[in-house]
Order: sequence, then structure tokens, then C-alpha cells
Amino acid sequence: MISIDTKFLKRLSLLTVLLFSITSLALAQQDEGSDFQELQQTIKNDYFSAGMLIQNVVDYQPERLAGNNGFSISNARFQIFGELDDRFGYQLQANVTNSPAILDANLYYNFNKQTSLKVGLFKTPFSAEYLTGAAAIDFVNRSTVVNQLVPNRQAGLQLAGSFSDGTMQYKAGIFNGNRFSINRNSDDTFMYVGRVQANLGSSEKSTSSLNIGLNASYENKKQAFGGNIQSSFEGKQTLLGTDLRYTKDGFLLSGEFIYSWFESDIGGDYNPYGYYATAGYYVGPNTQLLIRWDDFQADYLASNSSSVIAGINIFPTTYSEVQLNYSIPTDQAIDYSQLLLNLQLNF
Repeated sequence: MISIDTKFLKRLSLLTVLLFSITSLALAQQDEGSDFQELQQTIKNDYFSAGMLIQNVVDYQPERLAGNNGFSISNARFQIFGELDDRFGYQLQANVTNSPAILDANLYYNFNKQTSLKVGLFKTPFSAEYLTGAAAIDFVNRSTVVNQLVPNRQAGLQLAGSFSDGTMQYKAGIFNGNRFSINRNSDDTFMYVGRVQANLGSSEKSTSSLNIGLNASYENKKQAFGGNIQSSFEGKQTLLGTDLRYTKDGFLLSGEFIYSWFESDIGGDYNPYGYYATAGYYVGPNTQLLIRWDDFQADYLASNSSSVIAGINIFPTTYSEVQLNYSIPTDQAIDYSQLLLNLQLNF
């Protein structure tokens, strides 16, 4: 049997090699060539734009409860989007690694600069981290509570707007609530989701910003659809959440808390909840260090989890990113720590 000390040395050696590799990428950073910039100008304009996201992930754990060590293509996304006459807009996005492959398929109409109506398949307005695109999240994966409780993408209708010169924003929608049956409402019930966000603290003299959000969701689900806890549970589901994100001169502080009330149709009430807190700092123009506390209490509907995650984000070019995460569980032995490396191209 391999000793713990030997395993630790192996992890330390692997971490050293990965750190050396991504540091070399950062030091070798070069400006994008004019050919790529010309391509960007060709495929992106107001009425028609095309984009792509490719993420390749290395996943390693000395001991595992599920899954396997190795390599994966976590995202291979393609999308087209645009806006006509500043009024009608559209978005179509697919991920060829998923089944079904379609992520977004929606149309929207701008009544004015402050108000719009969207219909189709898109993200429900719940959680700042979930509403952040996959290419821009702080860590390789979103937090456990967001993955478990947020309603995800749904087919429905949403009204969005802003006031006070954009300081306050709101989104409110009604959705089918069955994300894997995107072409119909399978259980004849609806999900109601809303979010308000305050954008504070920004000024011309400072790079600081403060965003505070409040989220709510309710559904009386008559049929379970699989996936995370929220979609696989049958009964009345109420979610409340709040999130905060503060940035100033390269410093980042963010957090989120989500609490739920699940009332089963066959008896039994549950209250899964979770939160995360993140701090980060840019130690260079293209290198960011991060630390996160991630905690989720499933109340017997799934496994509890608690971990500390250290991260390094390096941006070799404007369109590429290298993310290295080391997750240490606080409720398990260190042998269940996880090392993730994400190599990403996005434009």
C-alpha cells in the first residue's frame, strides 16, 4: 500500500509541474495577431455575431468516491446572436458535448433602452454566479450550492428592465420548470423566478464596483425530471438567495447564500441550503489568485460537502485562459482532494 507521505509527494510534484507550465504561458504572453482581430471584426457585428467556447479539463484525485481521473472536454460551445434595428434580438447556443445539445434558443424585444421581453430557452434569473457565463466564472466549476439548487435553463418568458440610470435592475419570468423537456411543459405546472440587483460603488475616479442581488423561485412540481436536487424533487419548492460581489483595484470579494423549502407530495419536508465566500487578487496584469470556502448541506436529499478551494487564473491572451484549482475537503481525508486544470479558448 502506498503511504500517505508518498501520495503527498506525488501531488506536490504534479502541482509544481502544472504551476511551472502555466507560469511559462503567462511569461510568454503575446498580443493577438492582426489576422485574428480581423476575424473578430468579420464575425461580430450588431445584427449577426458568432462565438465559440472550448474548455479542456484535467481532473485528478488520489482517492475518489465517484468518477475517474483523466481528461474531458467540458465545453465545446458554438453560438450565434444579434440584434435588428435595436429592437428584435436572438440567440442560439449549443454544446456538442451535451444531450440535448441546445443550451439557448430565444428571441427578445426591446420596448426601449430600459425594458425588454424575452421568450424561449435561456437561463432563469437566479444567482449571480449562475448568470455569469461559463467562460468568465472564477473557478473551473461553479459552487456546489449553485449546481444543486439553482433552477438552471428553462423554456419560458421573462420581463427585464432597469431604472435609476441602471443602478437597479430586475428580471422576472414564468417557466415550464422541466429543463430536459424543452419543447413542452410535461407536468402542466409553472415555475416563477425573479431577481433584483443593485449596482453600486462605481465611479470615474475608481475601478471599484459593488453588486448586490436578491433571488426568489417557486414551483409546485408534479413530475421529477432528474439532474440536480431542485429538478429531481417532486412537490412544492421555494428558493430564496442573496449574492454580493465587490471589486476594487484588482481585489475581489464575493459570496452567495441560498436557502430552500422543499415540501414533498408524499410527506416529508426538507431544507437544503449552502453558501460560498471568495476572495481574490490580481498579483499581475494577467494573473489572479483566489481562495474560496464552499459549503452545502443537503438535508438528506444528497451528500453534504464542505471544502476549501485555491485557484490561479492566468490569461495568456485576451481570448484564452488557464485555470488551476486545488480543492481540499474539510469533511474528508486529504486523499480526497481534487486537482483541476482548465485550458480554455473563448471568442
